[in-house]
Amino acid sequence: MGKEFIVDGAFCMCKFGTAPARLKVSNHQLAYMNGDKPTATTLSLGNTFYPPGFAVCRVSPLTPKPCTPAIIQWSNAYKKLEISVGGYALTDKSKGTCASGCPNCISITMTGQLDLPGIGQMENATSILQNEMDPLGESVALTDHQVDTLLDIQ
Repeated sequence: MGKEFIVDGAFCMCKFGTAPARLKVSNHQLAYMNGDKPTATTLSLGNTFYPPGFAVCRVSPLTPKPCTPAIIQWSNAYKKLEISVGGYALTDKSKGTCASGCPNCISITMTGQLDLPGIGQMENATSILQNEMDPLGESVALTDHQVDTLLDIQ
């Protein structure tokens, strides 16, 4: 099983393409992850990439042509999460088969999900920022101060 689910905007790479492509999930309106991004499934088939696909297709090295990806199958889906009838969630380990390429010629390079910082990262970032602002080690002085507030003037 992969570590992350795939959502709209994920970056993929084809063994025969010359550039990465962004996955376009538009086959359902059922499941969203990482905010408002639709989740990719095994039913995300056909030309499911934002233009220009993988730029140039070199499946036939003697006659390269513009890429028009056509996914006919996904493998290594997460079978424990069925999003639509027969549609299972894709993960970072999933592979796509293009009608022009060979089995599993498309891999996921970035899932499209963005990490949102938690309180631990925010506190750590604060101390790092303080050290950059006060390299002599008086960081406490930067946080141990009175906060200005608006006063009610009557």
